[in-house]
Amino acid sequence: MVKCCSAVGCASRCLPNSKLKGLTFHVFPTDENVKRKWVLAMKRLDVNAVDTWEPKKGDVLCSRHFKKTDFDRSAPNIKLKPGVIPSIFDSPSHSQEHSYSVMDSPKKLKHKLDQVISELEDTKKSLQNVLGRQRHLQKSLRKTIRELKDECLISQETANRLEAFCWEWCRESIEQDYIS
Repeated sequence: MVKCCSAVGCASRCLPNSKLKGLTFHVFPTDENVKRKWVLAMKRLDVNAVDTWEPKKGDVLCSRHFKKTDFDRSAPNIKLKPGVIPSIFDSPSHSQEHSYSVMDSPKKLKHKLDQVISELEDTKKSLQNVLGRQRHLQKSLRKTIRELKDECLISQETANRLEAFCWEWCRESIEQDYIS
């Protein structure tokens, strides 16, 4: 069975001519701490869970994900130096194409979501306050216009124009302040 690189978006396959092309494949470390660092460096999530992806027994990473200085080339077989961590992966634009690859941990994403929800609730309260002030202002203006008309200080036509102007002004001011 042909082994494929486990990195997101990497199409490297372990074929008979891979070594001739300078491509080597490396199994995940048995040391749990180092293996964890490899997995975290990959920034890959498990599609079937809400946790990071866990490598299986035969999973590998290709040499494209390691620096040249990470290799021990003194022996006939090229090996990784002990404790090295893969550090070369595709750009963030690639990871946005895949739901199983993220830049932040689920805990960080949850924290960011909580912040956005809190900001949304604050904005909603602020908008409710603005709308309340608008209703109060409209009532006050309506009352003032009615009093001016009742005391014959303005005509009915002027009162109608003032009301129309005031409602349009209130609507435009809210749109400018809170929608744009």
